[in-house]
Amino acid sequence: MPAMPATTFQPVPEQPISVPRRALDFEDYIDIARRHRAWILGPAFLGLVLGVVTAFLWEDSYVARGKIRITPPQVPARLVPGNVSEELTARINAIAQEIITRSSLQNLIQTYNLYPEDRKRLPMEDVIDRMRRSIGIDNIESYSRAGSSRYHVFTVSFVYSDRRLAQRVVADLIDRFTKQSIESRLNSSRQTTLFLSDQYEAAKRELDDLDARIAVFRSKYFGELPEQEQMIVTRLSSMEASLQATASQLSRAQQDKIQLETQIRDLRDQAAALAQQQQVPAETAGLAAPRNPRIVELQREIERARNSLRLLRESYTDSHPDVRRLVAFIEGREAQLKELVEEERKQLAEAQPDQPGPRVISREALQKLRELSSAITRLQAALQAKDMEIEEHNRRINDLKERIRSTQSRLESGASISQEYLQLVRERELAARRYEDIGRKLQDSNMATDLVSRGQSETMEVLESPVIPEEPIAPNRPLIISVGAALGLAVGIALAAVREIKDTSLKNLKDVRAYTRLTVLGSIPILENDFVVRRRRRITWLAWTFAILVGILLMAGAVFYYYTQRS
Repeated sequence: MPAMPATTFQPVPEQPISVPRRALDFEDYIDIARRHRAWILGPAFLGLVLGVVTAFLWEDSYVARGKIRITPPQVPARLVPGNVSEELTARINAIAQEIITRSSLQNLIQTYNLYPEDRKRLPMEDVIDRMRRSIGIDNIESYSRAGSSRYHVFTVSFVYSDRRLAQRVVADLIDRFTKQSIESRLNSSRQTTLFLSDQYEAAKRELDDLDARIAVFRSKYFGELPEQEQMIVTRLSSMEASLQATASQLSRAQQDKIQLETQIRDLRDQAAALAQQQQVPAETAGLAAPRNPRIVELQREIERARNSLRLLRESYTDSHPDVRRLVAFIEGREAQLKELVEEERKQLAEAQPDQPGPRVISREALQKLRELSSAITRLQAALQAKDMEIEEHNRRINDLKERIRSTQSRLESGASISQEYLQLVRERELAARRYEDIGRKLQDSNMATDLVSRGQSETMEVLESPVIPEEPIAPNRPLIISVGAALGLAVGIALAAVREIKDTSLKNLKDVRAYTRLTVLGSIPILENDFVVRRRRRITWLAWTFAILVGILLMAGAVFYYYTQRS
């Protein structure tokens, strides 16, 4: 049989027995704290000492504050408008950026000998950055008082270890703010005025150049300019209006002539009728007139109405209501007169039907005929005057038509150059308007600049001067000491917990019963040499005493140093 290969058996390593820890109770925690009290109290005391030393060696930081008020202009803006429209917040920020520049802060550091220790070990740039971070400019607040205008307030602060120097630095910063505000506003106002002055001179040169070009153009095209064209158009409109007025007067004169001719015809008819009607025998000639007084009254009314009608026609046309009403009145009275005369004649014929003898005109009829003849003569003279007036109107109309034709020909000849001239005039008007507008703005800007230079514009003034601070704002010593002690205690508890976790020995009967699951009949305490025990205790007490004394000395030294430096 073939030989069997040898088999090597390796021993199986023993697996450690893992036993979960038992749950701890309150007595266990007390026992743990008792066993590791040195590891807990030592870091806690060390944290207390470090907290006290840190808190009292940390230099105090005092903050000094001052308030600046921005006063509105003393002269109302509606009287003298300002020429600086920069927003308030932007202006304050711009002034602040100028104040915290490197040269300005370096001047303050050297003037008041700030940060002497830092200047020995740090470059100047770092010291300036630290001071820049210590300067604070709070937000702008607005206030208003009854009966007064609204004003704005902002706060300037500085944090430093020396409270007196902090107050002096804040006072210097506020003074620089007020001075820089006046200088900045005055420079801005002057720059605005200078800019407007340059624009004003440029506008004046442009206006003078356009005036010169227009003068050359006028001398070259005299008599054909659009402005003369406008004058000619105005004259043409005036002549056309005169032509219309003259035509209207001619029409009115012609109507008056027709009315005069009608009146003359009527008067002649009345005279003929009166001469025919009033022929009576000679014996009764003296009794015919007073026979009917109503006829005489009607004749008088008709005469008065005709006089009134003549006066009305001098001012109004025949279509006027008063004229038409008076014409109707006259026609009615004439009809009544005709009826009365006819009745009178019949009565006379019946009373003396066969009386022979010659017939004569009565005295009143003769007087009436004379009046009618005189009226006809006056109307004929007026008619001749109307003919002359109509002739004059016709002559004037012909003259106006001739002048209108001449003017229109001049307008047509000057239309070719009007476009270029009107363009020059428009440019000149725009330049003049711009020149006047810039002139007004320049005047307002000069007044605003003068107002700023007098210190009567918007200015900054000290509302609350900085005072020496009494209490520091940092550090918070109780908080630092509490935090140091709490951190030390936490470190001590953490060390005790780590030692307890690493220690797997059985500490008490509870551990024996829990991990061995055996019945404990009794326990024997550890027997040590009394000399060794006393020696270990003595060393422990000496170590704690030394540590406590050193800690107390360190804390006392820090407190003593703090109050010595503060005084």
